[in-house]
Amino acid sequence: MQVAEHDVEEPGVGILLTYKGPSVDDGTMDVYSAAANMVAFSNYVVEATKQLYGDVEVKAEVRAFQQGSFETDLFFHVVGLGATVLTATPDVSSVLTAVKESVDLFKFLRGKPPQKVEHIDQSNNVTVTNVNGNVIVVQTESLNLTMDEKAGKAVGVFVGQALAQPGVNQIEVHSGGQPLAVATSNDAQYFHAITDETPIVEQTIQMGLTIQEPSFKDGSGHKWTMWDGEASLQYTMEDETFIGRIDNGEPFRKGDVLICDVRFTQTRSGSKLKIQRTILRVHDHKAGLEQSEIELPPVGE
Repeated sequence: MQVAEHDVEEPGVGILLTYKGPSVDDGTMDVYSAAANMVAFSNYVVEATKQLYGDVEVKAEVRAFQQGSFETDLFFHVVGLGATVLTATPDVSSVLTAVKESVDLFKFLRGKPPQKVEHIDQSNNVTVTNVNGNVIVVQTESLNLTMDEKAGKAVGVFVGQALAQPGVNQIEVHSGGQPLAVATSNDAQYFHAITDETPIVEQTIQMGLTIQEPSFKDGSGHKWTMWDGEASLQYTMEDETFIGRIDNGEPFRKGDVLICDVRFTQTRSGSKLKIQRTILRVHDHKAGLEQSEIELPPVGE
């Protein structure tokens, strides 16, 4: 499935989007999914253009549609005041640069907000540090595009959801015969709207919590469901010493009480508030009330 380029007058940017994989080769890629992918891709590049040229009208022109594939010319025309701006700017490849860097940035951030962003003096570039401490340099507009909610939802469709489908294992973005970006099915999980949460309040208190449902699954972050006396809520268990005691055979069951240090972190994303609960240390493990033994009648009676 591909989106083909076509020569037209400036202003406009042509981009070639190609999906690869067995489902594409044998023509079984669902045509309606293809249409949804292309609408999302159009929205994504429109957002890239708006990051560069502000709140201007942008048009995406679809040239052709075929069953089993999607061939279309995508040109993003900025009209009105923006047309003068874009026409006066010979380097319309700035839109392509924003798309390229943004796709790379989604993979670099691995679906998580940046750990740190620093502006470079007298430059339009920023250094972005991910949760692993790695650093990348991108344009400010590329970072803004990546963190934009609309762009995140769009890229989640034409990259994330598309690459999560059986038989679709890679996307490639080209322009003018030159490669811009590539993503594989291994990257699918990283393409979604990234929530940039800002901490507001953080406090740690000691409290008792009743175990309702523990979790020891790898990668789950040890999300335990606990009862605090009023509500059943999830807590991230970060006391690896306590986890080790359980792994080494310390008996426990539903209804046991843990006396522990709990950190409450309230964050804000836009107008939304969120509370994260983390068990930092378990001071005491108290067995729950003993259950009465039930005598069962002998078999056959």
